[in-house]
Amino acid sequence: MDWLFDGILNAFAKAILACADALTGLITGALLISPEVTGLPQVQALTGRSVLIVDSIFVLFFIAAGVLTMTAGGDDRARYTAKDLVPRCFVGFVTAHFSQLWCGELIRLANALTTALTQDDLTGDGQTRPAALPAIKTNLVAAQNQTTGVLFCVCGVLILILLGSAAFSMITRYAVLLILTAAAPLALACHALPQTDPVARLWWRSYTGVLAVPVAQGLTLYAGQWMLTDSSAMLPALGLPVDPGGVMNLFVVMVLLWTTVKVPSLLGRFATSGGQRPNAFGAVVRVVVVQQLSRAVPGIGRAARAVIR
Repeated sequence: MDWLFDGILNAFAKAILACADALTGLITGALLISPEVTGLPQVQALTGRSVLIVDSIFVLFFIAAGVLTMTAGGDDRARYTAKDLVPRCFVGFVTAHFSQLWCGELIRLANALTTALTQDDLTGDGQTRPAALPAIKTNLVAAQNQTTGVLFCVCGVLILILLGSAAFSMITRYAVLLILTAAAPLALACHALPQTDPVARLWWRSYTGVLAVPVAQGLTLYAGQWMLTDSSAMLPALGLPVDPGGVMNLFVVMVLLWTTVKVPSLLGRFATSGGQRPNAFGAVVRVVVVQQLSRAVPGIGRAARAVIR
């Protein structure tokens, strides 16, 4: 029965390698780029409609502002309100009409930064160092002969799941970039009013966050690339053996892909929270301080709790 079990494991391992080859081929040339969606006909059509809506809203807004100014008699309060809102309206109007220019320049900047961080370099013998995703595929093929069949299949399935998650997050990022680019005029027009300005700020954070995803993923893959292709220089610095073997390489691949997959969610959390995350450590310290004060000096416990809050 051993020959049957080994045959099943070998067939399963070949299927894993074939799926990994297909997934790496799918995302190798597209994972670390942001497409120029501003040139798509669909985006241009939606942007034109958004600009038309913005123009209509601004025309109605200026008519309403003129009517209110005339009915108010032009007092000091009306002049102060106009003085405060006119610069905002100008900024909102200009940014809304030039939104596609901002989007295109930001996309080109993100792609240039990603290329600068992940461009091919030379090894010590003058050879070009392979990229991270081809290095992952090479290590999978090498680990098949260095690892037991069951362990390789388990690790291979986990790697396939992570590769599939990376491909899914890449497609999701493209869709979000497409939607944000088409909605840019409406979002940037929200700079016109203090009440709607947070919407425009959220758009800026979301758009820069989406474009920062391939930059952060490229930096992560570039760091992992050195661990996979130059293990004799990297692994000893981490206290690991120079020749890690197939099992260690598989774990390095899994950690590298898991970190790459986690990048979009981390940046998305930063964009939606406005860069402000709750300080759990500070909250714990405050609770401990209040408890100690309450035990040491009973009279000031209530006052300390009030100050902390």
